[in-house]
Amino acid sequence: MRLPALFRTTIFQLTLVYMALFGASVLALFTFIYWSTLGYLERQTQQIIEAEIRGLAEQVERRGIVGLADVITERVRRDTERRSIYLLVDAALRPIAGNVARWPERLDRRGEWVVFLKAEGDGGYTPVRALVLGVGPGFRLLVGRDVRELEQINEVFRRASVWGLGLTMGLSLLGGLLIGFSAQRRLAQINRTTRQIIAGNLSQRVPVTGGGDEHDELAENLNAMLDQIEKLMAGLRHVGDSVAHDLRSPLTRLRTRLETLANAPNPSREDLEACVAQADALLATFNALLRIARIESGAYRSAFAPTDLGRIARDVCELYQAAADERGIALSCEAPDGALVIGDRELLAQALTNLLDNAVKYTPDGGRIDVEVTAAPRSYVLSVADTGPGIPAHERERMLERFTRLDSARSLPGNGLGLALVKAVAEQHDGRLTLGDRKPGLIVELELPAAATSAETLARAEISR
Repeated sequence: MRLPALFRTTIFQLTLVYMALFGASVLALFTFIYWSTLGYLERQTQQIIEAEIRGLAEQVERRGIVGLADVITERVRRDTERRSIYLLVDAALRPIAGNVARWPERLDRRGEWVVFLKAEGDGGYTPVRALVLGVGPGFRLLVGRDVRELEQINEVFRRASVWGLGLTMGLSLLGGLLIGFSAQRRLAQINRTTRQIIAGNLSQRVPVTGGGDEHDELAENLNAMLDQIEKLMAGLRHVGDSVAHDLRSPLTRLRTRLETLANAPNPSREDLEACVAQADALLATFNALLRIARIESGAYRSAFAPTDLGRIARDVCELYQAAADERGIALSCEAPDGALVIGDRELLAQALTNLLDNAVKYTPDGGRIDVEVTAAPRSYVLSVADTGPGIPAHERERMLERFTRLDSARSLPGNGLGLALVKAVAEQHDGRLTLGDRKPGLIVELELPAAATSAETLARAEISR
């Protein structure tokens, strides 16, 4: 990736912001260290000078100017390190005592701290911090300390601060560039994958490094979304193929019959009713397809709420009781109250209606259908068992697909979408649909997650809205 493109990235801009904040923090830290160390040394120097000033002022009061000159001479003699600076001058600025050859120029601020350069014998200069004091009629006293080491420390600290701040900012910028390159490389992989998918290659997936960071989490979510999109697209293609295959013959027969009726001088009422029935069957098939598509899109999830699965089972069984009695089928329903699940009552009722409709359709006269709601760990199971012909084990998975019917059932009314709709309802409710063998007959189980407590149930329902 080129640098100009990197400079426009949000990550690099955030890096600059954090670099500025970090630089300000380092500068504040250096300032604190500067004033806490060098400030302490300067205050210590001033305290030493002030102590000497007080001592010399006492000598003036007791011994006069001559005694003060003797004391200064003695102190200069005992100062082997030559750190102390003394100079006593008269009104004409002629030196009387001290270790400074002459009074510094333009230095007449009595009672104030001054800094000047003291000339040395080797032609060099020594920085001095001093205090000027008037000690008599026209006499002046200069007392100070050699601050050459303090100035050297100050210079070293300033140089270290500049270099330290520069290195900090440079390393921060380098780290920002490295982080920006790394993040941009991961984003470039995602963009490259999305461009390939836009071009029509739905099999592409975003690479996952396995580091477990936020980029991997984003890649996993994108891959899950792509898996779902590919699944939906495959289902859409399957629906298209199935519609073309399963509805072409009924539409052709309907068109042929309508052409025949159009040419007939006196079409019979039975023929017209047959055409209407065929059209109704086609509309029912299309409506079922649309409903399955809407369920799979998650359009109903916003309306999920606490729902009593037992009550739904009893209501649907009551609806089919008359149809079962008419054919001598024993229909039993064991569904206790309080089987709370989070879902859509209409969808769950539609799923059970499809299961019971199939059971009544395929159970022979005098057979039996058992509907039961049982509690399982953290879930409820709705089962519909009949004594019909059942479904072979190798066909059960295929029977959950759209427009799939057994050869033995093609003579009966239906479009092969009933179990596909039940499967879509189960997946949208985070449930599981299984087909089993009752021996004889078929048992269908729809397992749905249970609502643990009423408070948790209401909270989940509110979140789903």
